[in-house]
Amino acid sequence: MSASTVTLEPRRSAYVALLACSTLGTLSSTIISAPINVIAHAIGASPRGIVFAVSAFTLAMVVFAPVSGWMCQRFGSRRVLAGSLLLMVAAQAGAAFSQGLGFLVVMRALQGIACSAVPPAIQQVLGRHWAGNRARVMAAWAAAIGVGQALGPPLGGLVADTLGWRWVFITHATLSAVLLVLCLTVVPDVPASYAPLHVSGMATLLVGIGALVGAVSWLGQHGEIAVAAGMAAVGVLALAVHSQLGRTSAGPFVPPGLLTERRFVASTMAAGTVMGCLGVAIVATPLHLGRDLGLGPGHIGITMLALALAMTLAAPLSSRVTERFTARRTLRGGLVLLALGLLALPLAATTSGPGTIVTLTVAALVLTGAAIGVVQATSALGLMTSPAAADGVALGLHNMLRFTGLAVGYSWVAIAYPTGNLSLVYGVPVAAVALTWAMAGPSAPSSEPSAERVFHDHR
Repeated sequence: MSASTVTLEPRRSAYVALLACSTLGTLSSTIISAPINVIAHAIGASPRGIVFAVSAFTLAMVVFAPVSGWMCQRFGSRRVLAGSLLLMVAAQAGAAFSQGLGFLVVMRALQGIACSAVPPAIQQVLGRHWAGNRARVMAAWAAAIGVGQALGPPLGGLVADTLGWRWVFITHATLSAVLLVLCLTVVPDVPASYAPLHVSGMATLLVGIGALVGAVSWLGQHGEIAVAAGMAAVGVLALAVHSQLGRTSAGPFVPPGLLTERRFVASTMAAGTVMGCLGVAIVATPLHLGRDLGLGPGHIGITMLALALAMTLAAPLSSRVTERFTARRTLRGGLVLLALGLLALPLAATTSGPGTIVTLTVAALVLTGAAIGVVQATSALGLMTSPAAADGVALGLHNMLRFTGLAVGYSWVAIAYPTGNLSLVYGVPVAAVALTWAMAGPSAPSSEPSAERVFHDHR
């Protein structure tokens, strides 16, 4: 009995610590949303400037995700996770002492770099040490992300109102320090393996994706088409060079076949799409409730809580649905629900009476959040059952494209919302969901080994 206790207890504590790290990663992005106007006023930043501080976090996550994935494989997941938490402590503490916008932007970018290492490190540890029940583990991981979405705004607002905005960053730094200790003491490691760095491939990829995401973000924030087009051209050129590097003596950036394998493609496309839809929902909906209905921050926060709570509660249920209907059917069903939720949001805005609009908006947010939770969990399961799960760079690429979806979602709202056409704002994400649903593909041939059919329908 004592032996089993010794075996199980560290695993339970490590499991909780890993899920808490996932929540903390999301919290680092959402915790400043409520006090953002207070922060801008305190440091003398314009609305456009403070948005740049928010964007710097997301852009840093996008650009550094492949590097973080490679580092997890090269140096070991626990070591990289601990390093990212240490950097997060330093960057959050630095942000707390910001006196101007420039320093805050740098600190937020460092926080984004730290956060970019959290998903691949946790995915590798969970995939290695909890491989026997991946569906439920990945569902819990997605639920932990939902908890971060739910806790961030109210926690940031409460701390800012009671202690001041600087304590928002100090609170996050303290939580990061606690998890750093847990990471070093209870979290099991995934041993490092030989993983040479493809320097030219990594550099051209980072420049290419970074420039393209930067172009979309610049267009959304500034509306300057010429600058955005120039950045996009740089990005396309860098990716064109990247695509040719596999033919050189250095060899391919990622082992052949990993990035074209069906589970990796379906999972990555679904993850990027759902994050883009999340970005649209959490920005466009508060804008509509505030500007068009005149709701205050408190009412908006309570209303948006419906989205995060639905994400948190629905994600664990996805594992049961997957066990009953297979992961591919669950993924496609979740995408259908997501499209319906996004379509319902602009329809709710056309009804009469603020009370009715808010009620219908909450219902649409519940449907949207539940669908996001299901798709996130199921796409994570597909990723972890693909051969790419064993390759750090492939994991990094998956998370890069997942973060890219979020950045594009934010930028799309900045581009489309000023038109006043909510059907356009939400319609493009619906089209992306429909494309992802189609790309999920038909059932796999029954001759495939059962281990590789977890992401396909049963015959």
